[in-house]
Amino acid sequence: MRRGLYRIRGIGGLPDEVRVDDDGIEVPMAEQAYSDRNYLPRVADLPWQEDYSKAPPVDVPDRQPVRSTVTGGLTLGDAGPAGRTSGRAFRDRLGPIRK
Repeated sequence: MRRGLYRIRGIGGLPDEVRVDDDGIEVPMAEQAYSDRNYLPRVADLPWQEDYSKAPPVDVPDRQPVRSTVTGGLTLGDAGPAGRTSGRAFRDRLGPIRK
């Protein structure tokens, strides 16, 4: 499983891109848009695609919705099997949706 950010060099005068990689699903974003939104890490700190592909994949644990002990609201955390909930239980925790 591979998750991360990297840059792709533009070809034929096209601008460079930033890619978000989530287990083979790649989401492109123009480098300028990434910079304008002040996302972190900064564009200059992102590896180029060639360097990203050579690096070994990092094991990232799945994050499941859990109830925060501080706010009482739902957050993403490392819940593990005991903290996993079904879709219905998750919706029940959210309460009614009001328009």
